[in-house]
Amino acid sequence: MRSLLVALDDTPASAGATKLALSLAAKHDAVVTGVTVLDVDYLKPREPGGIGTAYYKFKTDLARLEQGRELTERLSENFLQQCKIRNVRGNVLAMEGRPWDELRAAAPAHDLILIGRDSDLHGEPSGGLAKTVEKMLRENPRPLLIAPANAQEPSRIVIAYDGSVPAARTLQIFTLLGLASNCEIHVISIDPAQDLAERWVEQASTYLRLYNTACITHVIAPDAHPAELIVAEARALGADLLMMGAYGNRGWRQTLLGSFTTRLLSECPIALFIHH
Repeated sequence: MRSLLVALDDTPASAGATKLALSLAAKHDAVVTGVTVLDVDYLKPREPGGIGTAYYKFKTDLARLEQGRELTERLSENFLQQCKIRNVRGNVLAMEGRPWDELRAAAPAHDLILIGRDSDLHGEPSGGLAKTVEKMLRENPRPLLIAPANAQEPSRIVIAYDGSVPAARTLQIFTLLGLASNCEIHVISIDPAQDLAERWVEQASTYLRLYNTACITHVIAPDAHPAELIVAEARALGADLLMMGAYGNRGWRQTLLGSFTTRLLSECPIALFIHH
């Protein structure tokens, strides 16, 4: 891993994402870029009104834009200061536009994208899984690491694996980025057919051994929604990172983009790595 991109925002989970990005950058001797996005359309909303209110809106819009610029400058300065303290190579990318569009445009130049799960890059927490994060889940050219407020450098990782092509790709990129190195790894698979689940965990285990990474395997019989079981198992194991193949075709495709999983992601106590 050579380069990370972290979305800078004034929210608890964004602070967690920044902390995690700096830890990973220090561990892998990578460059980390903090990106701020000034969402002009959000700061200058269209409002009904006549000529008499136009001047008031103009003044209000100017004030909101100035506050937005002050926030992005403060976030940038704070980020660079944290890089200096951690002795991490860092820089800042300042952008204007819709946050998900700008993040998506910046992503190809980096190995991994980190964002707080409550971050819309508007300077305030979304109160759940942010709309920007949902959009990034659906379409992003690089792996995405969604962080909670208490994110920390991973030491115990759960890999949810279903044997699908997307899950295999996710495991590969996760391993090649070095994220599995020097960590306790647990591979879990959920399938009504135990023999299939055992095949999937053995498949993942075999691949990890190519990179001298040992793992503990777990086969789980489904008695609840897969997403709920995965998060519950990660919690029970005391994991601090969950790797999930976002678009597995054994039921996790719809799972990850459905309203139920949106709720689970907003409540997930640990960082989540997704790639598709």
